Amino acid sequence: MADRWLWLGGSVLVALVTTWTTWFLRRQAWAERLTLSPFFPPLLQLARFLYYIGGPFAALFWGQDAIVERLFGLSPLPSLFGPPLPLEERWRLWMDGVHGLGWAVFLGAAAWATLVVIWRAAGRRSDGNIRLPLSTPAALRESAFQETHWMFYRNGPSVILGTYWGTWVGLGVIALEALLNPWWWAALREPEKRPLPLIRASMAVLSTAFYLQAPNLWLSILLHWGVTGGLASWAARACREDS
Repeated sequence: MADRWLWLGGSVLVALVTTWTTWFLRRQAWAERLTLSPFFPPLLQLARFLYYIGGPFAALFWGQDAIVERLFGLSPLPSLFGPPLPLEERWRLWMDGVHGLGWAVFLGAAAWATLVVIWRAAGRRSDGNIRLPLSTPAALRESAFQETHWMFYRNGPSVILGTYWGTWVGLGVIALEALLNPWWWAALREPEKRPLPLIRASMAVLSTAFYLQAPNLWLSILLHWGVTGGLASWAARACREDS
């Protein structure tokens, strides 16, 4: 049980140390030259991949029960890589998948429509177009990163407190990590960057609501990408039509 909290606490600590270190170094001349290097973007995404994806799966394979597959949304995996399952178990997995897909479509459509309405209203108030600094392919990458990260933060609390309360505690950890991130606050102060952190905050709540209905990592990524990727595509098209 201690391993579970060590992995979770270590992830939060790495996030805080990294964000505050880069924040204090952001005005250093050598740091500015580094960010302008053509090698910086791929190295940054590699580091983010190792943190968001590598960390949780390292805990899964080497954490001595630090992650429970079912609570991490990996329940279908035993049917793919394990021994053959009885017909009843396979049927249950199929029905769980259909149930989760139905909730993903319902919540995704509602969230997308709500964000579009908010987007249009914000555009009218600002007397101009608001651009979303996220492409549809990048939205898929961010969906995989964020949903895996959030699923990891729900896992430990859900083991101790049960799925319902553990899920909300996990959301609290996610919110705390964001609130202690100086880059998050800086993005909120810049109009061209503000939409992205606000959408991510909305997606964290949506992801939490979906998890309570269907704890499935793959459907969570699909839901996240459907909303953010669809919104990015729609916003780009709307800006082209209005320009």
